[in-house]
Amino acid sequence: MRLGSRKAFPNRSLRTELGLATGLATVLFEIPAFAHGAVPHDVSNLWHEWHADPLVSIPLLASCVLFIRGVWHLQRELGRLLPGFGLRQIACFALGVLLLVIALLSPLEALSSALLSAHMVQHILLIAVGPPLLVLGKPEVAWLWALPAHWRRAMARHGTLRSTLAILSPCVRPIPAALIHMATLWIWHSPMLFDAAVASDRLHWLEHVMFFGTALLFWRAVIKAHSGREAAAASLIACFLTLLHSGLLSALLSFAREALYRAPDTIDWGLTALEDQQLAGAIMSLPMCAIYLAAGLIMALRLLTPHGSERARPSPIATTDVLKPSR
Repeated sequence: MRLGSRKAFPNRSLRTELGLATGLATVLFEIPAFAHGAVPHDVSNLWHEWHADPLVSIPLLASCVLFIRGVWHLQRELGRLLPGFGLRQIACFALGVLLLVIALLSPLEALSSALLSAHMVQHILLIAVGPPLLVLGKPEVAWLWALPAHWRRAMARHGTLRSTLAILSPCVRPIPAALIHMATLWIWHSPMLFDAAVASDRLHWLEHVMFFGTALLFWRAVIKAHSGREAAAASLIACFLTLLHSGLLSALLSFAREALYRAPDTIDWGLTALEDQQLAGAIMSLPMCAIYLAAGLIMALRLLTPHGSERARPSPIATTDVLKPSR
């Protein structure tokens, strides 16, 4: 099948939406992207630092377009949403995208170049708040339904795709995912690499991609592991491990006797570099560790729930529904 043929895009509305997304992407690409935007010098300049980094805004825009199209197709084809995919999931996805916009496109992005504490708030949104909301939103359901029916059937039968997913399946288990995420956090928080990422657009983009990607991997492994006591136990261990190493990292930042990272602009905000680092450690230890603690308690509750009281839950994505051809 040729990509240029009309069969590749059998639906006129799909062609229209893709054309609209392409046009918006063209406009966004004309806006320059910076690692942290322009550095604000005071609060009065801070609120003018919204920007549209194409490396962030285009994937977010494409994801939202596909999600909306998938929900619309579900309503049109089935007259309802699928079991386990309803208004709650739509709200979680929308809130997760909003938090990504705040973290990466708002003045917080510019402020994070001046203050390590602001940088830590940004990382918390990218690691501990946005990803679990997106996982709970189940965007893969809507994205699949956004595709033409014959594309969905081809993906289900694609041998290379199935083999690749089988090879990568151990990584989406709770403990391996937690270890991958832990290694990523500690490597990028080493002083040399952290300072290099602040100074370099490409390294800073790579840092955010790895933080966000491994966080998605971790939260998907934890949240999806609800089928059986062994899965709940593994998720509990993963949450405890993540809580432990996050608390250790925050303690290193809070109780260090000198600043570990370069922070030339903190004086403009009334903080020394060490005070800013201590504030960053406190921010990391309180909300971030609280989130991991709450997730661990939920996993512990699942583990302690008597086996006989567990109710069978319908699969949120029935294969026959996902691969059902469009009318």
